[in-house]
Parts: sequence; C-alpha cells; structure tokens
Amino acid sequence: MNKRKLGSSELSTSVIGFGAWAAGAAGLEDVKEEQIEGAIRKAYDLGITLFDTAPAYGLGLAERVLGKVLKPIRENVIIAVKGSLARNEHGSSSIDAASMDIVQEVEASLRLLKTDYIDLYQVYWPEFTGKQSVDEIFGTLNKLVEEGKIRSIGVSDFNVQQLVTAQSVSNIVSLQSAYNLFQRNVEHAALPYTNQQNIGFIARSPLAQGLLTGKFNYLTRLPKADVRLQFNPLYSHKQFIKNIVIIEAFTGMAREIGKPLNQVAINWLLYRPSITSVVVGAKTSKQIEENAAAASWRLSREDYEQISRLFETDSSYMI
Repeated sequence: MNKRKLGSSELSTSVIGFGAWAAGAAGLEDVKEEQIEGAIRKAYDLGITLFDTAPAYGLGLAERVLGKVLKPIRENVIIAVKGSLARNEHGSSSIDAASMDIVQEVEASLRLLKTDYIDLYQVYWPEFTGKQSVDEIFGTLNKLVEEGKIRSIGVSDFNVQQLVTAQSVSNIVSLQSAYNLFQRNVEHAALPYTNQQNIGFIARSPLAQGLLTGKFNYLTRLPKADVRLQFNPLYSHKQFIKNIVIIEAFTGMAREIGKPLNQVAINWLLYRPSITSVVVGAKTSKQIEENAAAASWRLSREDYEQISRLFETDSSYMI
C-alpha cells in the first residue's frame, strides 16, 4: 500500500488508516473482541500502518485491544491518539481540552497501548472553556515531545482560526476532520490552508457513517437509539430520503467504473494528493479488506469530476 508523508513530520503513513472506534465496543452485541483483533491484524497484513484511536473509545478498551495486537509490531506502525476528553469521577467523558490533565491522559494511553511513545497526539474538538489556556495545553504537549512520549502533535476538528492559534505555540503536523462526498465543508478553508502550510490532512468518516456503502434504501429505518439519528444531519428523515436518491445515481456510476460503492467513495478522497490518509472503521477482517482495496486503483479525472458534480448540491453537512 502506498504511503504519504504526514505534513512536516518525519512520519509517513499508509493512505488507508484503521479507525478503532468499533474496538471500543468490543464484547458488546455484534462486536466481538476476537473479530476486532482479527481486523487489526488483517489491516497490518494489507499494508495499513496508521492506527487511529482515542481514550473515549470504550473508555480505554480500544487502546487496550490495539496495544495487545500491535505490541509485537510496534516499530512498524504509527499510533495516532485523539485526546482532550476529560473523564469525571463516574468514568464518563466530556470534550474539553482545557479541563483535562494532558499528562495524566497521555500516561494512561501509553499504559493501555503498551508502548513508550505515541506517534501522533491529536487535540480533539477544542472548547477551551476550562482553566488551561491554549498556551498551556500545547506548551504541555511540547514538553511531552521533548521527553519522547509524543513524536508529533496534531489536531482534530479545528477550524482554521483555531489551527492558526495552535500553530503559534506548537508545530502542528496534521488536521483530522470529517470529509466525505456528502460532507465537504473542509474544501472551503481547512483543506486549502493545510495544503498551503504543509500540514497533513487525515480524513475521517469517509463513508458518512455507512451512508456511502450502499446498504441503505428508502425503506431503511434505523433504531431510535442509533447515534447517527442524534448527531448526524445526514440521517434526518427528509434529508436521508434525498441522500438515497443521490446514492442511487452514485451506484450507477460505481457500476460503470466497475468497483464497489465504498471503494469509489474512498478512492474519490485519495484522488487528492493533499489527503495524507483516509481513516476507515472496521469490525471484521472482511470489512477492512474491502475498504483497503480502494487504495489499489485510481479514478480517472473524468470520473472524479463527474462524481464531484453529483454531490456538489449536498456538501454542507458536518457531524
């Protein structure tokens, strides 16, 4: 699998990354820990070297599972951690970079991941409402870099203004944000800025939480408790129906290209050289194998532009 350099860092990552969100649910319902472990091993066998996780994924479970599987091959992989999720005394998390104890959280991640260092530590969804200032947050990360506990500093879901502020304190090597055919807001400001500043861009949610896999239709009704209904506007009833219409047209394009829908959606992202890596989630070896195959071919310019035009009218949504 091809690799791309991550911004100004010394890291080169596989163009497909493994997102460990599902690993945080290991042992629950249809998510079995042994399946997740198998998916992680399969990802590595396929050439995937970037593994993205967060303390909030199962309150440490995802980190533990990753640490168990990746320990024998630690030197060959890049572990990216999204921090800034402050835990309270009841064990639940709230997103607030300024309220967390960064050192404590990094130490906890290192223990669970069974490693001495984190390759990429990403400050997650900045609210900056707590006691610590931006200078203190990123100043602390700078010290952790000096100590060798973190190799590089990145951010996640920052807008350009927040990114500029962070850059005034630290060398920010990457930005991770939601980016897929339906959710293209980053094209307006964030993506041009990261490209100009030699900051790597990691795209998450490339399949719009399942919408771009083609598994939904007009009759699909998600359970009321499904998190997508609560937080993702793409899944509101009226918009969902409109999206299905677009997916039908997209399915026709994918059929003409001769590739599965999910691969075409991922490949559309990889067409841009400014995208360093696309993080895909997987519960099973089969799922990661299907998604990773998107890196083995390339869209023609004509197909890329045709697909882009199809989704242009519905590209203002963010998770």
